[in-house]
Amino acid sequence: MEDYSAKLTGEPFMYYETKTIATYILEGYDVNTLKSRNIEENLIKHKTIGSIKRANPPIFRRLSVMDKEMMYDFVHTDIENSKYILVYAIMKTDKLVRDFIIEVYKDKLFMRSEYIKKFEIDNWYEKKCILSQFLKERSESTSAKLKQVIMKILQDSGLVIKEKDRFKIIRPLLKERFIKQLDKNGDIEYAKAIGGVI
Repeated sequence: MEDYSAKLTGEPFMYYETKTIATYILEGYDVNTLKSRNIEENLIKHKTIGSIKRANPPIFRRLSVMDKEMMYDFVHTDIENSKYILVYAIMKTDKLVRDFIIEVYKDKLFMRSEYIKKFEIDNWYEKKCILSQFLKERSESTSAKLKQVIMKILQDSGLVIKEKDRFKIIRPLLKERFIKQLDKNGDIEYAKAIGGVI
């Protein structure tokens, strides 16, 4: 069974950076050339070379799961829908984020719950640690960071709003076109998870 990884601790939402690279790809630039160009020319406008090098793998990994049609929509559609496309790409490339959205966020949508509370995030993570030796062996600070990054991705994508020690759920309205794209890719479960689509 596929296990988890801790790479997420250094992989935030990076919406504008991912959109910048997607724009170059749509203009016909070669992906491998862009990887090195980003490091040499700082296309994503990060402050340090180390930060660019850390951002490169997740950006290109996430874009690799989008076909041209979806990537076009990611760049050109309204900001809400564009962010949901990026959430989908993150779910496709990070098992921990995928499982949290499917097992916690989706359940909350279907139960019409208003909030995800901190203890619910902790309980979910504890259950994951029972199933995953890898997660069980992570330090407390790494575990805390993983939970923090998951929730920050949900905040940055507009799926939740942080309110003290809980997160208010924002029920997204997914565009019909996006739902059809996911269905075509055999990923209708992701539409159900992100948008509560029945």
